[in-house]
Amino acid sequence: MIKKMSKIKHLYKSFERFFASVKFAVIIISLFAFALTIGTFVESYNGTPFANKVIYKSWWFMGIQGLMLLSIVMATIVRLPAKKHLYGFYTVHLGLVILFLGSLVTYLVGIDGSIQLLPNKPARKILIDKDQIKIQSLELGESFTYPLPYTGYATKLDQKVKFGDITLKEYYPSASSKLKWEKLPNKEPILSAQYLIFNDNVAETITLSLSPISDYQSSKKMGPLTVHLMPEELLSCFTMNNPSKFVIWYTEDKKCSTPQQENLIIDKTDKGNNFITLEYKNQSYKFLPEFTPLPVNDDLTKIEESPIRVLSLDLFTKKPHLFTFGDSIVYFKKRSKKWILKKFENDDLIRLPWMGFQLKKIRTESSLYPLDIPSYVKPIQDNNKIIQGEDQALRLEVGNNEYWITDKKPLQLSSTKGILFIQFIKKTYTLPYQLTLAKFVMQKNPGTNDPASFESYVELLDGRKNQGIKKFHVFMNNPLKYDDFTFYQSSYFPVGLKDNGEQEFASVLSVNYDPGRKFKYFGSLLIVLGSIWHFYLRKRKKR
Repeated sequence: MIKKMSKIKHLYKSFERFFASVKFAVIIISLFAFALTIGTFVESYNGTPFANKVIYKSWWFMGIQGLMLLSIVMATIVRLPAKKHLYGFYTVHLGLVILFLGSLVTYLVGIDGSIQLLPNKPARKILIDKDQIKIQSLELGESFTYPLPYTGYATKLDQKVKFGDITLKEYYPSASSKLKWEKLPNKEPILSAQYLIFNDNVAETITLSLSPISDYQSSKKMGPLTVHLMPEELLSCFTMNNPSKFVIWYTEDKKCSTPQQENLIIDKTDKGNNFITLEYKNQSYKFLPEFTPLPVNDDLTKIEESPIRVLSLDLFTKKPHLFTFGDSIVYFKKRSKKWILKKFENDDLIRLPWMGFQLKKIRTESSLYPLDIPSYVKPIQDNNKIIQGEDQALRLEVGNNEYWITDKKPLQLSSTKGILFIQFIKKTYTLPYQLTLAKFVMQKNPGTNDPASFESYVELLDGRKNQGIKKFHVFMNNPLKYDDFTFYQSSYFPVGLKDNGEQEFASVLSVNYDPGRKFKYFGSLLIVLGSIWHFYLRKRKKR
Protein backbone atom coordinates (compact mmCIF):
# COMPACT_ATOMS: atom_id res chain seq x y z
CA MET A 1 0.00 0.00 0.00
CA ILE A 2 2.83 2.36 0.91
CA LYS A 3 4.62 1.53 -2.35
CA LYS A 4 1.43 2.15 -4.31
CA MET A 5 0.93 5.54 -2.65
CA SER A 6 4.55 6.39 -3.28
CA LYS A 7 4.18 5.48 -6.94
CA ILE A 8 1.06 7.65 -7.30
CA LYS A 9 2.86 10.54 -5.59
CA HIS A 10 5.82 10.12 -7.92
CA LEU A 11 3.52 10.14 -10.97
CA TYR A 12 1.79 13.28 -9.73
CA LYS A 13 5.13 15.02 -9.18
CA SER A 14 6.18 14.11 -12.73
CA PHE A 15 2.83 15.37 -14.03
CA GLU A 16 3.24 18.57 -12.01
CA ARG A 17 6.79 19.22 -13.17
CA PHE A 18 5.89 18.69 -16.83
CA PHE A 19 2.76 20.83 -17.03
CA ALA A 20 4.14 23.55 -14.72
CA SER A 21 7.41 23.84 -16.62
CA VAL A 22 8.39 26.88 -18.65
CA LYS A 23 9.25 24.58 -21.55
CA PHE A 24 5.66 23.26 -21.76
CA ALA A 25 4.27 26.80 -21.46
CA VAL A 26 6.48 28.01 -24.32
CA ILE A 27 5.44 25.09 -26.55
CA ILE A 28 1.72 25.49 -25.96
CA ILE A 29 1.81 29.29 -26.33
CA SER A 30 3.76 28.87 -29.58
CA LEU A 31 1.14 26.44 -30.88
CA PHE A 32 -1.61 28.88 -29.90
CA ALA A 33 0.14 31.78 -31.66
CA PHE A 34 0.75 29.63 -34.77
CA ALA A 35 -2.94 28.60 -34.89
CA LEU A 36 -3.99 32.24 -34.58
CA THR A 37 -1.65 33.21 -37.42
CA ILE A 38 -3.05 30.49 -39.68
CA GLY A 39 -6.56 31.46 -38.66
CA THR A 40 -5.95 35.06 -39.68
CA PHE A 41 -4.95 34.01 -43.20
CA VAL A 42 -7.84 31.51 -43.47
CA GLU A 43 -10.32 34.13 -42.30
CA SER A 44 -9.13 36.73 -44.81
CA TYR A 45 -9.15 34.26 -47.74
CA ASN A 46 -12.01 31.85 -46.92
CA GLY A 47 -14.22 34.02 -44.72
CA THR A 48 -15.02 34.20 -41.00
CA PRO A 49 -17.63 31.36 -40.91
CA PHE A 50 -15.15 28.89 -42.44
CA ALA A 51 -12.36 30.03 -40.08
CA ASN A 52 -14.68 29.56 -37.09
CA LYS A 53 -15.61 26.03 -38.18
CA VAL A 54 -12.12 24.72 -38.96
CA ILE A 55 -10.00 26.70 -36.45
CA TYR A 56 -11.45 29.10 -33.87
CA LYS A 57 -14.31 26.84 -32.74
CA SER A 58 -12.70 23.47 -33.52
CA TRP A 59 -12.08 20.85 -30.86
CA TRP A 60 -8.29 20.95 -31.25
CA PHE A 61 -8.12 24.76 -30.88
CA MET A 62 -10.24 24.55 -27.75
CA GLY A 63 -7.90 21.78 -26.59
CA ILE A 64 -4.86 24.07 -26.98
CA GLN A 65 -6.59 26.69 -24.87
CA GLY A 66 -7.45 24.01 -22.29
CA LEU A 67 -3.78 23.00 -22.07
CA MET A 68 -2.80 26.66 -21.65
CA LEU A 69 -5.26 26.90 -18.76
CA LEU A 70 -3.81 23.72 -17.25
CA SER A 71 -0.28 25.13 -17.55
CA ILE A 72 -1.36 28.33 -15.77
CA VAL A 73 -3.08 26.44 -12.93
CA MET A 74 -0.16 24.05 -12.40
CA ALA A 75 2.37 26.91 -12.50
CA THR A 76 0.39 28.52 -9.68
CA ILE A 77 0.02 25.32 -7.62
CA VAL A 78 3.77 24.57 -7.56
CA ARG A 79 4.33 28.04 -6.08
CA LEU A 80 2.08 27.47 -3.09
CA PRO A 81 1.88 28.21 -0.21
CA ALA A 82 1.59 31.88 -1.07
CA LYS A 83 4.66 34.08 -0.80
CA LYS A 84 4.50 37.83 -0.50
CA HIS A 85 6.88 38.54 -3.38
CA LEU A 86 4.67 36.42 -5.69
CA TYR A 87 1.37 38.22 -4.98
CA GLY A 88 1.58 39.94 -8.35
CA PHE A 89 2.33 36.59 -10.03
CA TYR A 90 -0.75 35.03 -8.40
CA THR A 91 -2.89 37.98 -9.49
CA VAL A 92 -1.74 37.64 -13.11
CA HIS A 93 -2.48 33.94 -13.19
CA LEU A 94 -5.87 34.42 -11.51
CA GLY A 95 -6.69 36.96 -14.23
CA LEU A 96 -5.66 34.47 -16.91
CA VAL A 97 -7.89 31.76 -15.39
CA ILE A 98 -10.86 34.15 -15.23
CA LEU A 99 -10.15 35.24 -18.81
CA PHE A 100 -10.20 31.64 -20.04
CA LEU A 101 -13.38 30.85 -18.10
CA GLY A 102 -15.06 33.89 -19.65
CA SER A 103 -14.03 32.65 -23.10
CA LEU A 104 -15.46 29.20 -22.27
CA VAL A 105 -18.80 30.73 -21.23
CA THR A 106 -18.92 32.68 -24.52
CA TYR A 107 -18.09 29.54 -26.50
CA LEU A 108 -20.84 27.51 -24.82
CA VAL A 109 -23.74 29.99 -24.76
CA GLY A 110 -22.58 32.97 -26.85
CA ILE A 111 -24.34 33.96 -30.09
CA ASP A 112 -22.84 35.12 -33.39
CA GLY A 113 -25.32 35.73 -36.17
CA SER A 114 -27.20 38.32 -38.18
CA ILE A 115 -30.62 39.91 -38.33
CA GLN A 116 -32.35 41.22 -41.45
CA LEU A 117 -34.37 44.40 -41.07
CA LEU A 118 -36.94 45.10 -43.77
CA PRO A 119 -38.23 48.70 -44.02
CA ASN A 120 -40.84 49.45 -41.34
CA LYS A 121 -41.31 45.77 -40.43
CA PRO A 122 -40.52 44.56 -36.88
CA ALA A 123 -37.93 41.76 -36.64
CA ARG A 124 -36.93 39.45 -33.78
CA LYS A 125 -35.22 36.48 -35.43
CA ILE A 126 -31.41 36.21 -35.33
CA LEU A 127 -30.00 33.83 -37.94
CA ILE A 128 -27.07 31.80 -36.59
CA ASP A 129 -24.46 30.21 -38.86
CA LYS A 130 -25.60 26.65 -38.13
CA ASP A 131 -27.41 24.78 -40.91
CA GLN A 132 -30.51 22.71 -40.30
CA ILE A 133 -32.82 20.66 -42.50
CA LYS A 134 -36.55 21.20 -42.09
CA ILE A 135 -38.95 18.51 -43.33
CA GLN A 136 -42.65 19.34 -43.60
CA SER A 137 -45.45 16.92 -44.34
CA LEU A 138 -47.95 18.86 -46.43
CA GLU A 139 -50.65 16.25 -45.84
CA LEU A 140 -50.10 15.55 -42.12
CA GLY A 141 -49.32 19.17 -41.19
CA GLU A 142 -46.22 18.09 -39.25
CA SER A 143 -42.67 19.45 -39.44
CA PHE A 144 -39.31 18.21 -38.16
CA THR A 145 -35.96 19.95 -37.91
CA TYR A 146 -32.59 18.16 -38.00
CA PRO A 147 -29.33 19.94 -37.09
CA LEU A 148 -26.42 19.41 -39.49
CA PRO A 149 -22.77 19.09 -38.40
CA TYR A 150 -20.92 22.33 -37.62
CA THR A 151 -18.05 21.70 -40.00
CA GLY A 152 -16.23 23.39 -42.85
CA TYR A 153 -15.66 20.21 -44.88
CA ALA A 154 -17.75 17.67 -46.78
CA THR A 155 -19.16 15.17 -44.28
CA LYS A 156 -20.67 11.71 -44.73
CA LEU A 157 -23.82 11.30 -42.66
CA ASP A 158 -25.69 8.06 -43.48
CA GLN A 159 -28.28 9.12 -40.90
CA LYS A 160 -31.71 7.55 -41.02
CA VAL A 161 -34.36 10.18 -40.35
CA LYS A 162 -37.12 9.05 -38.05
CA PHE A 163 -39.79 10.28 -40.43
CA GLY A 164 -40.76 8.36 -43.52
CA ASP A 165 -38.07 6.61 -45.56
CA ILE A 166 -35.56 9.48 -45.69
CA THR A 167 -31.82 8.98 -45.18
CA LEU A 168 -29.38 11.90 -45.02
CA LYS A 169 -26.25 10.81 -46.90
CA GLU A 170 -23.78 13.67 -47.40
CA TYR A 171 -23.52 17.32 -46.35
CA TYR A 172 -21.56 20.10 -48.09
CA PRO A 173 -21.29 23.28 -45.95
CA SER A 174 -19.93 25.13 -48.99
CA ALA A 175 -20.62 24.01 -52.54
CA SER A 176 -20.70 25.01 -56.18
CA SER A 177 -22.85 23.43 -58.85
CA LYS A 178 -21.53 21.49 -61.83
CA LEU A 179 -23.50 20.75 -64.97
CA LYS A 180 -24.29 17.08 -65.57
CA TRP A 181 -26.36 15.49 -68.34
CA GLU A 182 -28.67 12.65 -67.28
CA LYS A 183 -30.90 10.30 -69.26
CA LEU A 184 -34.56 11.17 -69.39
CA PRO A 185 -36.63 8.69 -67.35
CA ASN A 186 -39.16 8.39 -70.20
CA LYS A 187 -38.40 7.45 -73.78
CA GLU A 188 -40.27 10.49 -75.10
CA PRO A 189 -37.70 12.99 -76.50
CA ILE A 190 -37.53 16.46 -74.91
CA LEU A 191 -35.25 19.16 -76.26
CA SER A 192 -32.37 20.64 -74.24
CA ALA A 193 -29.57 22.78 -75.66
CA GLN A 194 -26.40 24.64 -74.77
CA TYR A 195 -25.04 27.72 -76.60
CA LEU A 196 -22.18 30.17 -76.33
CA ILE A 197 -23.19 33.80 -76.84
CA PHE A 198 -20.42 36.39 -77.03
CA ASN A 199 -19.16 39.71 -78.39
CA ASP A 200 -15.90 41.61 -78.00
CA ASN A 201 -16.62 42.44 -74.35
CA VAL A 202 -18.46 39.50 -72.84
CA ALA A 203 -19.04 35.77 -73.30
CA GLU A 204 -21.47 33.46 -71.55
CA THR A 205 -22.51 29.83 -71.88
CA ILE A 206 -26.27 29.39 -71.57
CA THR A 207 -28.00 26.08 -70.93
CA LEU A 208 -31.74 25.75 -71.63
CA SER A 209 -34.14 22.84 -71.30
CA LEU A 210 -37.81 22.05 -71.94
CA SER A 211 -37.71 19.14 -69.49
CA PRO A 212 -39.82 19.78 -66.34
CA ILE A 213 -37.35 17.81 -64.20
CA SER A 214 -34.31 19.80 -65.33
CA ASP A 215 -32.62 22.36 -63.09
CA TYR A 216 -32.53 24.73 -66.07
CA GLN A 217 -35.35 26.85 -67.46
CA SER A 218 -36.46 27.26 -71.05
CA SER A 219 -35.66 31.02 -71.01
CA LYS A 220 -32.75 33.12 -69.82
CA LYS A 221 -32.58 36.90 -69.56
CA MET A 222 -29.28 38.60 -70.44
CA GLY A 223 -29.74 42.31 -69.88
CA PRO A 224 -32.22 43.59 -72.49
CA LEU A 225 -32.00 40.31 -74.46
CA THR A 226 -34.08 37.23 -73.59
CA VAL A 227 -33.12 33.84 -75.05
CA HIS A 228 -35.84 31.17 -75.37
CA LEU A 229 -35.67 27.46 -76.19
CA MET A 230 -38.76 26.36 -78.10
CA PRO A 231 -40.05 22.97 -79.35
CA GLU A 232 -39.09 22.29 -82.95
CA GLU A 233 -42.73 21.91 -84.01
CA LEU A 234 -43.20 25.68 -83.50
CA LEU A 235 -40.46 26.68 -85.95
CA SER A 236 -42.65 26.69 -89.08
CA CYS A 237 -45.33 28.87 -87.48
CA PHE A 238 -42.80 31.58 -86.57
CA THR A 239 -41.65 32.06 -90.16
CA MET A 240 -44.80 31.48 -92.25
CA ASN A 241 -46.99 34.27 -93.58
CA ASN A 242 -49.21 35.00 -90.58
CA PRO A 243 -51.23 38.27 -90.77
CA SER A 244 -52.90 37.63 -87.40
CA LYS A 245 -49.50 37.28 -85.67
CA PHE A 246 -50.90 34.55 -83.42
CA VAL A 247 -49.52 31.01 -83.15
CA ILE A 248 -51.70 28.13 -81.90
CA TRP A 249 -49.64 25.44 -80.18
CA TYR A 250 -51.06 21.97 -79.51
CA THR A 251 -48.71 20.64 -76.83
CA GLU A 252 -50.06 17.07 -76.79
CA ASP A 253 -50.21 16.69 -80.57
CA LYS A 254 -46.86 18.48 -81.02
CA LYS A 255 -48.00 20.69 -83.83
CA CYS A 256 -48.78 24.34 -84.47
CA SER A 257 -51.07 26.35 -86.71
CA THR A 258 -52.45 29.85 -87.18
CA PRO A 259 -55.98 31.28 -86.88
CA GLN A 260 -56.09 31.63 -90.68
CA GLN A 261 -55.34 27.94 -91.19
CA GLU A 262 -58.19 26.97 -88.86
CA ASN A 263 -60.60 29.66 -90.11
CA LEU A 264 -60.91 31.16 -86.64
CA ILE A 265 -62.48 34.55 -86.05
CA ILE A 266 -60.52 36.96 -83.85
CA ASP A 267 -63.00 38.96 -81.77
CA LYS A 268 -62.52 42.07 -79.68
CA THR A 269 -63.42 42.60 -76.04
CA ASP A 270 -65.17 45.75 -74.81
CA LYS A 271 -61.74 47.24 -74.11
CA GLY A 272 -60.44 46.44 -77.58
CA ASN A 273 -58.31 43.39 -76.67
CA ASN A 274 -58.06 40.41 -79.03
CA PHE A 275 -60.20 37.44 -78.05
CA ILE A 276 -60.05 33.93 -79.59
CA THR A 277 -62.41 30.99 -79.01
CA LEU A 278 -61.15 27.55 -80.04
CA GLU A 279 -62.85 24.13 -80.01
CA TYR A 280 -60.61 21.15 -79.23
CA LYS A 281 -61.72 17.60 -78.40
CA ASN A 282 -65.30 18.65 -77.71
CA GLN A 283 -64.21 21.40 -75.35
CA SER A 284 -64.24 25.15 -75.85
CA TYR A 285 -61.18 27.25 -74.90
CA LYS A 286 -61.07 31.04 -74.62
CA PHE A 287 -57.85 33.03 -75.05
CA LEU A 288 -56.64 36.57 -74.41
CA PRO A 289 -53.23 36.16 -76.11
CA GLU A 290 -51.88 39.63 -75.26
CA PHE A 291 -52.16 38.79 -71.54
CA THR A 292 -51.41 35.06 -71.33
CA PRO A 293 -50.83 32.14 -73.73
CA LEU A 294 -53.03 29.95 -71.50
CA PRO A 295 -56.81 29.75 -71.90
CA VAL A 296 -58.95 31.47 -69.29
CA ASN A 297 -62.22 30.72 -67.54
CA ASP A 298 -65.17 33.13 -67.43
CA ASP A 299 -63.66 34.73 -64.29
CA LEU A 300 -60.34 35.18 -66.22
CA THR A 301 -58.44 32.59 -64.13
CA LYS A 302 -55.84 30.63 -66.11
CA ILE A 303 -56.31 26.96 -67.01
CA GLU A 304 -52.83 25.69 -66.19
CA GLU A 305 -53.26 22.12 -67.47
CA SER A 306 -54.51 23.14 -70.89
CA PRO A 307 -53.23 21.14 -73.94
CA ILE A 308 -53.34 24.33 -76.06
CA ARG A 309 -51.43 27.61 -76.01
CA VAL A 310 -51.91 30.72 -78.14
CA LEU A 311 -48.81 32.90 -78.53
CA SER A 312 -48.94 36.54 -79.58
CA LEU A 313 -45.84 37.26 -81.67
CA ASP A 314 -46.33 41.01 -81.20
CA LEU A 315 -45.25 40.61 -77.58
CA PHE A 316 -41.74 39.64 -78.77
CA THR A 317 -41.16 42.48 -81.23
CA LYS A 318 -40.72 45.45 -78.89
CA LYS A 319 -37.65 44.15 -77.03
CA PRO A 320 -34.87 41.79 -78.20
CA HIS A 321 -35.96 38.13 -78.10
CA LEU A 322 -34.00 35.23 -79.53
CA PHE A 323 -35.86 31.95 -80.13
CA THR A 324 -33.74 28.82 -80.47
CA PHE A 325 -35.05 25.52 -81.82
CA GLY A 326 -31.98 23.33 -81.37
CA ASP A 327 -30.29 23.63 -84.75
CA SER A 328 -32.12 26.81 -85.84
CA ILE A 329 -32.82 30.27 -84.47
CA VAL A 330 -35.48 32.88 -85.15
CA TYR A 331 -35.56 36.57 -84.26
CA PHE A 332 -37.55 39.65 -85.28
CA LYS A 333 -35.75 42.28 -87.33
CA LYS A 334 -37.26 45.70 -86.73
CA ARG A 335 -35.99 47.34 -89.89
CA SER A 336 -37.63 44.85 -92.26
CA LYS A 337 -40.39 43.99 -89.75
CA LYS A 338 -39.88 40.29 -90.50
CA TRP A 339 -39.04 37.15 -88.58
CA ILE A 340 -35.59 35.95 -89.64
CA LEU A 341 -34.70 32.23 -89.70
CA LYS A 342 -31.08 31.08 -89.53
CA LYS A 343 -29.63 27.56 -89.25
CA PHE A 344 -26.37 26.28 -87.79
CA GLU A 345 -24.20 24.70 -90.47
CA ASN A 346 -21.54 22.42 -88.94
CA ASP A 347 -19.65 24.63 -86.44
CA ASP A 348 -20.64 27.96 -88.00
CA LEU A 349 -21.32 31.01 -85.91
CA ILE A 350 -24.53 32.97 -86.32
CA ARG A 351 -24.22 36.73 -86.12
CA LEU A 352 -27.03 38.35 -84.12
CA PRO A 353 -28.40 41.84 -84.74
CA TRP A 354 -27.77 43.14 -81.19
CA MET A 355 -24.58 44.67 -79.76
CA GLY A 356 -22.27 42.64 -82.02
CA PHE A 357 -23.28 39.33 -80.42
CA GLN A 358 -22.59 35.99 -82.07
CA LEU A 359 -24.07 32.61 -81.21
CA LYS A 360 -22.34 29.22 -81.27
CA LYS A 361 -24.14 25.93 -80.73
CA ILE A 362 -22.34 23.71 -78.20
CA ARG A 363 -24.76 20.78 -77.99
CA THR A 364 -28.42 19.81 -78.37
CA GLU A 365 -29.99 16.77 -76.70
CA SER A 366 -33.38 15.10 -76.87
CA SER A 367 -32.72 12.02 -74.70
CA LEU A 368 -30.64 13.78 -72.01
CA TYR A 369 -31.48 16.67 -69.71
CA PRO A 370 -29.16 19.02 -67.76
CA LEU A 371 -28.85 18.94 -63.99
CA ASP A 372 -26.90 21.01 -61.47
CA ILE A 373 -24.99 18.57 -59.26
CA PRO A 374 -23.40 20.22 -56.18
CA SER A 375 -19.71 19.61 -55.49
CA TYR A 376 -17.78 20.57 -52.37
CA VAL A 377 -15.44 23.58 -52.59
CA LYS A 378 -13.70 25.67 -49.99
CA PRO A 379 -15.28 29.11 -49.78
CA ILE A 380 -13.32 32.04 -51.22
CA GLN A 381 -14.06 35.65 -50.37
CA ASP A 382 -13.15 38.92 -52.03
CA ASN A 383 -13.74 42.28 -50.35
CA ASN A 384 -15.53 40.50 -47.48
CA LYS A 385 -17.97 38.84 -49.91
CA ILE A 386 -18.05 35.12 -50.66
CA ILE A 387 -17.47 34.63 -54.40
CA GLN A 388 -17.15 30.82 -54.43
CA GLY A 389 -18.84 28.18 -52.30
CA GLU A 390 -21.67 30.36 -51.05
CA ASP A 391 -24.20 27.49 -51.32
CA GLN A 392 -24.96 24.66 -48.90
CA ALA A 393 -25.98 21.25 -50.24
CA LEU A 394 -27.24 17.92 -48.92
CA ARG A 395 -27.55 14.55 -50.63
CA LEU A 396 -30.39 12.37 -49.37
CA GLU A 397 -32.17 9.16 -50.28
CA VAL A 398 -35.89 8.57 -50.27
CA GLY A 399 -36.59 4.90 -50.83
CA ASN A 400 -34.29 3.88 -53.67
CA ASN A 401 -34.06 7.36 -55.21
CA GLU A 402 -31.31 9.92 -54.65
CA TYR A 403 -31.88 13.67 -54.47
CA TRP A 404 -29.84 16.84 -53.95
CA ILE A 405 -31.14 19.84 -52.05
CA THR A 406 -29.43 23.23 -51.74
CA ASP A 407 -30.20 26.34 -49.70
CA LYS A 408 -31.22 28.03 -52.97
CA LYS A 409 -33.50 25.24 -54.16
CA PRO A 410 -35.92 23.47 -51.77
CA LEU A 411 -37.19 20.00 -52.62
CA GLN A 412 -40.73 18.66 -52.86
CA LEU A 413 -41.20 14.91 -53.25
CA SER A 414 -43.38 11.92 -52.46
CA SER A 415 -42.58 9.45 -49.68
CA THR A 416 -44.30 6.93 -47.48
CA LYS A 417 -45.54 9.92 -45.43
CA GLY A 418 -47.11 11.60 -48.45
CA ILE A 419 -45.89 14.85 -50.06
CA LEU A 420 -42.85 16.28 -48.24
CA PHE A 421 -41.32 19.75 -48.53
CA ILE A 422 -37.62 19.80 -47.55
CA GLN A 423 -35.52 22.93 -47.19
CA PHE A 424 -32.39 24.37 -45.61
CA ILE A 425 -32.93 26.74 -42.70
CA LYS A 426 -30.60 28.49 -40.28
CA LYS A 427 -30.75 27.97 -36.56
CA THR A 428 -32.53 30.97 -35.07
CA TYR A 429 -32.70 32.82 -31.77
CA THR A 430 -35.73 34.95 -30.96
CA LEU A 431 -35.04 38.26 -29.25
CA PRO A 432 -37.30 39.27 -26.34
CA TYR A 433 -37.74 42.66 -28.04
CA GLN A 434 -38.21 43.87 -31.62
CA LEU A 435 -36.13 46.00 -33.98
CA THR A 436 -37.57 48.06 -36.85
CA LEU A 437 -35.69 49.75 -39.68
CA ALA A 438 -37.10 53.27 -39.82
CA LYS A 439 -34.65 54.60 -42.39
CA PHE A 440 -31.67 53.35 -44.40
CA VAL A 441 -29.17 55.87 -45.78
CA MET A 442 -26.49 55.14 -48.35
CA GLN A 443 -23.76 57.57 -49.36
CA LYS A 444 -22.21 56.98 -52.81
CA ASN A 445 -18.80 57.89 -54.18
CA PRO A 446 -19.02 61.07 -56.29
CA GLY A 447 -19.85 60.36 -59.92
CA THR A 448 -20.47 56.61 -59.35
CA ASN A 449 -23.10 54.22 -57.98
CA ASP A 450 -20.55 52.57 -55.66
CA PRO A 451 -21.57 52.82 -51.99
CA ALA A 452 -19.13 54.84 -49.89
CA SER A 453 -20.97 54.19 -46.59
CA PHE A 454 -24.35 53.01 -45.36
CA GLU A 455 -26.14 53.41 -42.06
CA SER A 456 -29.40 52.43 -40.40
CA TYR A 457 -31.85 54.32 -38.20
CA VAL A 458 -33.34 51.64 -35.97
CA GLU A 459 -36.25 51.72 -33.52
CA LEU A 460 -36.27 49.29 -30.57
CA LEU A 461 -39.38 48.32 -28.63
CA ASP A 462 -39.01 46.17 -25.50
CA GLY A 463 -42.34 44.90 -24.23
CA ARG A 464 -40.75 43.85 -20.92
CA LYS A 465 -40.03 47.48 -20.04
CA ASN A 466 -42.45 50.38 -20.11
CA GLN A 467 -39.96 52.72 -21.77
CA GLY A 468 -41.57 53.32 -25.16
CA ILE A 469 -39.62 53.22 -28.43
CA LYS A 470 -35.87 53.80 -28.31
CA LYS A 471 -34.11 55.15 -31.39
CA PHE A 472 -30.58 54.25 -32.46
CA HIS A 473 -28.27 55.32 -35.27
CA VAL A 474 -26.17 52.34 -36.41
CA PHE A 475 -23.16 52.78 -38.69
CA MET A 476 -19.52 51.74 -38.97
CA ASN A 477 -17.79 51.81 -35.54
CA ASN A 478 -21.07 52.89 -33.91
CA PRO A 479 -22.97 49.69 -33.00
CA LEU A 480 -26.26 49.35 -31.16
CA LYS A 481 -25.71 47.93 -27.67
CA TYR A 482 -28.68 46.66 -25.69
CA ASP A 483 -29.35 43.89 -23.18
CA ASP A 484 -25.83 42.35 -23.57
CA PHE A 485 -26.33 42.19 -27.37
CA THR A 486 -24.26 44.22 -29.82
CA PHE A 487 -25.59 44.96 -33.31
CA TYR A 488 -23.09 46.07 -35.98
CA GLN A 489 -23.92 47.52 -39.41
CA SER A 490 -22.97 44.69 -41.77
CA SER A 491 -24.57 44.91 -45.23
CA TYR A 492 -27.79 45.59 -47.13
CA PHE A 493 -29.87 44.31 -50.05
CA PRO A 494 -32.53 45.79 -52.37
CA VAL A 495 -36.19 44.99 -51.70
CA GLY A 496 -38.07 47.00 -54.33
CA LEU A 497 -38.97 50.52 -55.34
CA LYS A 498 -40.52 53.31 -53.27
CA ASP A 499 -43.59 55.22 -54.42
CA ASN A 500 -41.32 57.90 -55.91
CA GLY A 501 -39.42 55.30 -57.97
CA GLU A 502 -36.28 55.25 -55.79
CA GLN A 503 -34.65 51.94 -54.83
CA GLU A 504 -35.53 50.75 -51.33
CA PHE A 505 -33.11 48.71 -49.22
CA ALA A 506 -33.19 46.34 -46.26
CA SER A 507 -30.40 46.41 -43.69
CA VAL A 508 -28.41 43.48 -42.33
CA LEU A 509 -26.91 43.79 -38.85
CA SER A 510 -24.39 41.30 -37.50
CA VAL A 511 -25.25 40.30 -33.93
CA ASN A 512 -22.96 39.33 -31.08
CA TYR A 513 -24.00 38.13 -27.64
CA ASP A 514 -21.01 37.63 -25.34
CA PRO A 515 -22.09 36.54 -21.83
CA GLY A 516 -18.44 36.01 -20.84
CA ARG A 517 -17.42 39.58 -21.72
CA LYS A 518 -17.54 40.81 -18.10
CA PHE A 519 -15.34 37.94 -16.96
CA LYS A 520 -12.87 38.64 -19.78
CA TYR A 521 -12.74 42.34 -18.91
CA PHE A 522 -12.21 41.58 -15.22
CA GLY A 523 -9.55 38.95 -16.00
CA SER A 524 -7.72 41.40 -18.30
CA LEU A 525 -7.79 44.03 -15.54
CA LEU A 526 -6.29 41.56 -13.06
CA ILE A 527 -3.54 40.70 -15.54
CA VAL A 528 -2.58 44.37 -15.90
CA LEU A 529 -2.71 45.07 -12.16
CA GLY A 530 -0.87 41.85 -11.33
CA SER A 531 1.89 42.66 -13.82
CA ILE A 532 2.39 46.11 -12.33
CA TRP A 533 2.32 44.69 -8.82
CA HIS A 534 4.74 41.88 -9.64
CA PHE A 535 7.35 44.01 -11.39
CA TYR A 536 7.05 46.82 -8.81
CA LEU A 537 7.75 44.40 -5.92
CA ARG A 538 10.66 42.79 -7.79
CA LYS A 539 12.14 46.22 -8.54
CA ARG A 540 11.77 47.33 -4.90
CA LYS A 541 13.38 44.06 -3.71
CA LYS A 542 16.38 44.61 -5.98
CA ARG A 543 16.80 48.12 -4.57
